[in-house]
Amino acid sequence: MLKKLTLEHFKNFKKAELELGSFSLLIGTNASGKSNIRDAFRFLHGISRGYTLAEIIGGKWAEGGVLQWRGIRGGTRETVFHGESTFTLGIDFQTSENGKNLEGKYLIEVDVGENGRPPRINSEELSYSKEGLIFRTPRKTNQSGKKNPSTIIATCKSGNLNPANNFSIYKPIVSQCQELSDVPQMTRHYAGLALKEIESMRFFDLRPEAMRIPSVPGQNILGDLGENLSSVIQSICEEPARKKALIHWLQELTPMDAKDLEFPADQTGKILLALTEENGTRISAHSASDGTLRFLALLGAFLGVQVPRFFFFEEMENGIHSSRIHLLMQLIESQVADKKRQLVGTTHSPYLLSLLSPSALENVSVVYRLKNKSHSEIKRLLDIPHAGKVFQDNDLGNLHGSGWFENVLSFLDSAGAGQ
Repeated sequence: MLKKLTLEHFKNFKKAELELGSFSLLIGTNASGKSNIRDAFRFLHGISRGYTLAEIIGGKWAEGGVLQWRGIRGGTRETVFHGESTFTLGIDFQTSENGKNLEGKYLIEVDVGENGRPPRINSEELSYSKEGLIFRTPRKTNQSGKKNPSTIIATCKSGNLNPANNFSIYKPIVSQCQELSDVPQMTRHYAGLALKEIESMRFFDLRPEAMRIPSVPGQNILGDLGENLSSVIQSICEEPARKKALIHWLQELTPMDAKDLEFPADQTGKILLALTEENGTRISAHSASDGTLRFLALLGAFLGVQVPRFFFFEEMENGIHSSRIHLLMQLIESQVADKKRQLVGTTHSPYLLSLLSPSALENVSVVYRLKNKSHSEIKRLLDIPHAGKVFQDNDLGNLHGSGWFENVLSFLDSAGAGQ
């Protein structure tokens, strides 16, 4: 489970930290930086897939020109804060080994390159609270105009790592530890534990037009935009217990009296989801409401055969009527309650904030950019002075809708500058 994300000179953040729980919610105005936080998680996910830095940032193409990985928005120049040449991302995480919890920390500093040079590692390290340092690379400085080495010798408890071949500076060391044969077993093991925490991630920005596209049976992974929805739901319905849970939630989340789901095939063999109500009415995905499709996609993500441990949902409330948002929150909180899954979401809905439970409120953060400042910041709501008392006396949604969070943070910044 991820506990904290650290950003330094990444996108529009100079230096910021995001505390994470089982369910973490990001609020803030447009262009404040919420989607840049998504990009930070995607960068870390790219590391777990074994990509080079150039592939993580620029995209990964397979044979035949098939795009496997979209890369990071803006490419190398817009991945780093304006005027800087390097950025740092880090995670604090909790993993488990033999039934015991381990607290770990991973940091990577990337030089984005200039004058046609590819992005490379500037420094990288992995450590655990009890085991100590697993590996650390030397910081790369004063490289301008000097010899540009293509390898690194990293150090760890047992001495130099991989002294025979060294490590490429163009690919994260933590993933190379899984690929090179002469990496010490201890280092390989603890690098693998760290990668496990960032490998099972999905990033959803659901679009109704994508969810209405027929799909081939057996395509059981829901696309980022909601592609393959019909085949994902079909795979769920093949198991009676999961089908029963899906129909139960569908009845709770929508005004439909859904009794069953069907998957008629077209001439090409692709299927399209259709819902059947108690009175026999049949509604295909083509005519289902946007909100119904979004609920189905959420159920597909949570109940599917390949459920990730980490979800990032952009603007979760889009297309969902306000009278059903409380059910959306019930669904999310029920699915992350066992702490085996983790969800980070963004929202612009004041009403959604009004429905948060006290435990969910602990991990709500505002992403904001103060007037006359070029960088964004992150502040946990409960870390705002006297926030607990204010939230007891005022509706959280009304405070959000009135811009109170941004106003008080601007006031606190001005007061601090005047001291």
